[in-house]
Amino acid sequence: MGKYFCWWPCRLGKLYRFEYLDQLSMFMLAFVLSTVLFPISSQLAAAEDVTFIVPGSKDPSSPQFFDPPMQIIDKGQTIVFVNPDSVKHHLVVKSAADGKEVFDTGVLDSNKFVSHEFSDYGTYNLECTIYPHMKGEIKVTNNIATFIKSIPDQNLDVQLSRSPANPGVGEATFFKVIFIDKATGRNHQHIDYTLTFVGGNGENVNGTGGHTVDGAEYANISFNKEASYIPKVTISKVNFIPISPATVEFSAIVTPEFQPVIVGVIMAALVGSIALYNRKMGKRINN
Repeated sequence: MGKYFCWWPCRLGKLYRFEYLDQLSMFMLAFVLSTVLFPISSQLAAAEDVTFIVPGSKDPSSPQFFDPPMQIIDKGQTIVFVNPDSVKHHLVVKSAADGKEVFDTGVLDSNKFVSHEFSDYGTYNLECTIYPHMKGEIKVTNNIATFIKSIPDQNLDVQLSRSPANPGVGEATFFKVIFIDKATGRNHQHIDYTLTFVGGNGENVNGTGGHTVDGAEYANISFNKEASYIPKVTISKVNFIPISPATVEFSAIVTPEFQPVIVGVIMAALVGSIALYNRKMGKRINN
């Protein structure tokens, strides 16, 4: 088993039974998990974006086929495609613009993974050739902002990305949190965390959290009014071991979207200014 393949039970919270162990037992468990169950982690690149095939997704009625269902990355970044399902899958990535195939995973057996670096901007469709109902999406864009803050006591960096870089009111904003082990430069496994957003009045306006197996988590957040929101990432456990909560803060400025009426007024004023300028220039030429 690799580090990714206890993902599904972890997502369901089944591994939280470990919190009832004493501190020494939890340390020993974390050591065993890191050295025996997760040898694949040493083969993987730094700061990985991971797309999982959701177990059971061969069933068309499954509510979700990929986790996350949509990835947003910048050009030059790599996505690791992981199959923790009990059946084989065969994924292909195609350009949404012309349908051209840009990547083929080959047959992914259970508990296997493969990675691909995206070198061109664009929107891509992710599909499974064995189960054609399985659909996902990948966006490679420069409309993304990334920030990194450190938690020195845990030798961790917390990387927070958002797209669009300057979200508008009511606009769905894709947030990505990656926990990076500063000693290795790779994703840090098994972090318990919360991601919250604090508005100008100090109220929590949204948030998410849980346990990350692979060190990368995603959330879609919308903000309902113009304000400056502060994203906060708090870590409470590392490798199943409770720690004193450690929090890092980022800033996210939400700007209002242009309304059609406002755009119309601006355009009318611009056209009027151009017409007035042309009339003045015409008079000067005639004189």
